[in-house]
Amino acid sequence: MKHHRLKKIGIILVPLFFSAFVTRAQVASWSFNNMLAGTGSANSTAGNASLGSAITTGAFSGGTVYYGEGPWPAGGIDLNAYLEFSITPKPGNTLTISSLVMKIRRSTTGSSGAGPNTWSLRSSLDAYATDIASGVLTLNSTPAKTVTLGVVFINLPAKITFRLYGYHSTSSSGGLNRFVYDDIVANGATVLPLVFDYFNVNAVNQSAHISWKLGGEGNLSSVNIERAADGVHFELIKKFNGNQVNTETYFEYFDPLNSPSGTYAYRIQIISEDGNISYSAIRMISFDPVSGFRVQAVNTGNNSSVYFRVNTGAPGDYVFSLYNLNGNKIVVKSVRLGVGSQVMQMDNPPLKSGIYILVGENGNQKTSTKIMVL
Repeated sequence: MKHHRLKKIGIILVPLFFSAFVTRAQVASWSFNNMLAGTGSANSTAGNASLGSAITTGAFSGGTVYYGEGPWPAGGIDLNAYLEFSITPKPGNTLTISSLVMKIRRSTTGSSGAGPNTWSLRSSLDAYATDIASGVLTLNSTPAKTVTLGVVFINLPAKITFRLYGYHSTSSSGGLNRFVYDDIVANGATVLPLVFDYFNVNAVNQSAHISWKLGGEGNLSSVNIERAADGVHFELIKKFNGNQVNTETYFEYFDPLNSPSGTYAYRIQIISEDGNISYSAIRMISFDPVSGFRVQAVNTGNNSSVYFRVNTGAPGDYVFSLYNLNGNKIVVKSVRLGVGSQVMQMDNPPLKSGIYILVGENGNQKTSTKIMVL
């Protein structure tokens, strides 16, 4: 079976990476055995763990655990009260993190324990805006808490930082307000990448023209096109396999959409011969809806109030959902609308800067648009 070879040409290409040669299992770990330094892998570096500015004291206990002691909040999250740790792929590699396994607990001091009762995990990918996962802290660090990470943590080209927040703190008589860390392990893969020389998606009449060219080297099992009709939830629409994926470098496909409307997202899924899965970057195109149902972002410059214009061709019950690029639903608005055009507000919480997807639904009709928050 032939390998894809990276062509030598007279221009510099900005590649999109996918996996070819993969090192699986641990990519980083923090033991907290009298040290805050992390342990990386052959192709990744683990940064030192550190506490946020709101936590006044950090110390080791018995040489096997580390704790942050201080004003962990009795109420909701304090954005300065956290433990932070980071992972960086070494030059020439990308980083995939499939899960974090954490042995964490609250303090056993006092008559019945003390410290935060709730933990939340966030990351630098969305500037720590939304929870990846959250849960309850008890007096025991076992069993470990496992957080499975999604596709946005695949093929990261640069450093990623996680923050582990503690809040809803309580203390029994004689207790000390502590969040205790035993072990944290990041599982996944480091990748010596194959590349997409390019990956394009263009609207052609009522279809999407998808094309890409492969470079680099490595044996593949299949190359698949996935589409998200709402810009968020992906499904398989075309599969390439057999000798084609290992002998050809240029691919194209016309996706014959049926009365397309709103925004469609596309990505390429790559499955290597040994079963490793990676993804391209996401490309998005937009169509004006044939039905007359359309949503359009209204730029107000205010991240606390997302406004949008909705055009409706028929009266009925409409549902509007705002997602971040992690696929997390942030807020939902349900209203009954007549025919016509009007500007509406999502009543969303404050948002971090970035791109969001607004999805509108009315029965079987669905449309979507990108919203940029500055």
